Amino acid sequence: MLILRDILLSALTLGALYAASSVALSLIWGSVGMLNLAHGAYLAVGAYGSLILVNWLGFPWWAGVIGGAAGGMLMGLITHVLLLRWVFAKPNFEINIIILTMALSTIVIDMINNLIGPTSARQPFNLDGRIDIGGSGIAYQTLLIVAGCAVMIVVLQLVMKKTKLGRAIRAVSQEPTAARLNGIPLQTVVLKVMLLAGFVAGTSGVLLTAFTTVYPTVGLDPLLKALIICVVGGLGSIPGALIAAFMLALVEVLVQYGLGTKWGFPALLVAVVFVLILRPNGLFGQSAQVRN
Repeated sequence: MLILRDILLSALTLGALYAASSVALSLIWGSVGMLNLAHGAYLAVGAYGSLILVNWLGFPWWAGVIGGAAGGMLMGLITHVLLLRWVFAKPNFEINIIILTMALSTIVIDMINNLIGPTSARQPFNLDGRIDIGGSGIAYQTLLIVAGCAVMIVVLQLVMKKTKLGRAIRAVSQEPTAARLNGIPLQTVVLKVMLLAGFVAGTSGVLLTAFTTVYPTVGLDPLLKALIICVVGGLGSIPGALIAAFMLALVEVLVQYGLGTKWGFPALLVAVVFVLILRPNGLFGQSAQVRN
């Protein structure tokens, strides 16, 4: 029972981290059909936004999440103004935006290296302490991440299902041309999607780096895990990404306990292969739609 408890607590922690890294990526794909390979840079800029606001400007530690959200929204604005508005709903959009966001990611990471430096720093948004559970414990930071992910998921679902913006986003995701012909301001909706996704990604960058450190390429590994999770959950499905995050985290932790740490990630990839063989569109994915 003690081992089972430790496995579940470890899976909860890892699943929360995976969920935090994948929500914004899933939102963008489901809304505008865009595979955002600058997602890792969004996470990094969010982490540095917290670092700048707290360590450099002297704000309290909890204000770090505000700096992270602002940094992520800035990245969303830059992505839309410089890239997305010029290629969205045009021929070869899906391929072009992959290349453009990959280039943007490289540029942003290089700028961080050159302006701030390649050294690592401790994330100031950190809640110390833990709750004792029968001789074991769970960190307050883990609870903070789980709560943060839960709030983001609930808010995003409410926005998508209950608001005028959410209805406009769903219309654009289904058929951009028809949405424009029905009076929906296409570029305005896409900009709001990018700002919303940037807000989530920047906040997630702060939560993720509370367990590691802040450095320029900190978002690259979470980007890889987020891609895997979004594919397994079904590209564009936010609930699917959340469920896949905790499922894959449990698989990885079980293998690590049984066979050793080095086998955790390979086992995760094997699980992904089996899922995609059985369900090519992911657990909660739908068949791809052709955009005109």
